[in-house]
Amino acid sequence: MTAAELFYTEGIRAVGINRLLEEAQAPIMSLYRIFGSKEGLVEEFLMDKDKRVRARFEREVERIADTPRERVLAVFDVLGQVVADPKYRGCTFINVSVEMADPEHRFVGIAVAHKEFMREAFCRYLAEAGLRETEPLATQLLMLVDGVFVSTQMHPDHAQAALQARMAAETLLDAAVAAQAANAQPRPRKRASRPSRSHPAR
Repeated sequence: MTAAELFYTEGIRAVGINRLLEEAQAPIMSLYRIFGSKEGLVEEFLMDKDKRVRARFEREVERIADTPRERVLAVFDVLGQVVADPKYRGCTFINVSVEMADPEHRFVGIAVAHKEFMREAFCRYLAEAGLRETEPLATQLLMLVDGVFVSTQMHPDHAQAALQARMAAETLLDAAVAAQAANAQPRPRKRASRPSRSHPAR
């Protein structure tokens, strides 16, 4: 197995230097010369995974969807493909954040940047779909994505989890579009109240 496969399937802390060298069949000096340390190798793994996941989502969303609205929902179609893979072991970036258990850790920083990319992608698709205010909807959609990643590590029906998230995303999107349209309608002007007539005392 490659280092990337080991880190993904077994965890970063569980895979030691000796295991990496055994699988790679390489001398220890090669690892230190190229990456500096195990941490350097892990960082390279995370950066490469981030780059490949971004490219896959952007490529597949553009392939599947023809309209801005469809692009928002296509993210969940691509997510369904990801979690259906037999080699799927959860979201790399959620996994590393849980494993490090330190929001200040540099590996967690890479994970946060990856999630920010996903949120910004939703913002872009929502703006293209005509929404003037893309928040808090973009963050809510990202939470649905992460919910699928977590749910599929506990429940076996991965396809259903992605489908349910897509349905929830569609409901949220339609509600946001409807709310914007309703707010754009001119409100009826209030009629000025007529002054009450005073009756002379008899």
